[in-house]
Amino acid sequence: MTRVDSMTFALQHADLLRARATAADFDLHLHGTYSVVVVTNGTAHIWSSRWNRTVRAGDVFFFNPFEVHAGSAGGLARYHVLYPSEAFLDSCAAAVRPDEIRAIRTEVMTRSRSTLQLADALAAPVADDARIEESLRQVLRECDFSVESPGSTSASIARTVCDLVRRDGLRSTRTDDLAREIGVNPSHLVRSFRKTIGIPPQTYVRQVRVARARELICAGFGLNDVAQMVRFSDQPHLTREFKKVFGVPPGALSRGVGR
Repeated sequence: MTRVDSMTFALQHADLLRARATAADFDLHLHGTYSVVVVTNGTAHIWSSRWNRTVRAGDVFFFNPFEVHAGSAGGLARYHVLYPSEAFLDSCAAAVRPDEIRAIRTEVMTRSRSTLQLADALAAPVADDARIEESLRQVLRECDFSVESPGSTSASIARTVCDLVRRDGLRSTRTDDLAREIGVNPSHLVRSFRKTIGIPPQTYVRQVRVARARELICAGFGLNDVAQMVRFSDQPHLTREFKKVFGVPPGALSRGVGR
């Protein structure tokens, strides 16, 4: 069960959202951008579709867009999350073609000069955006990346589902209809998600919509409008799904980016 004591947001600019949080547990969820997590206090065990291990204060760990993950701290852990866009990654690593998928291969960067510089920049009483960005870029420059062409892998299927939902062109989200839209067998779709992605297709679709809702809120749209734009039934429905991902209601994000 997701248990978050507090989470606040700050939008540095369109390519970099920041969050500061204290939490005990996070259920399986995903984000639509890269996630760079800086642990400042406590320990936690992290699971993802790519790796699992224990992280400690001073460590930095990484998730790719739409990589399903969860965590448990036992007690309370404090941390910062930075959500850089693809454009931000272009400033740290080689750019990729539109038909290629870039992924961070690095799982955890243990305490080092670079991680501590990033943690110090984030902990400053008054945020120095330029210092935070440069510290983040230095950490990302030390990461390993892979670049792959889309294929018939589970990851590419997930990306296709994401693209359909983001274009808002999917009239039905039943698994059979979803499989027909992307040209795979329904049983293959379900097996691919459960084995590689880690959650059922329907959960994935809802969380991709939350990822899109996050983008729209950061762009300044009101919560009622966002709920309609991402096809939740109403704002309370958006709030329920948003809390499953972030542990706090979408109003916390709206207030944070509004500042």
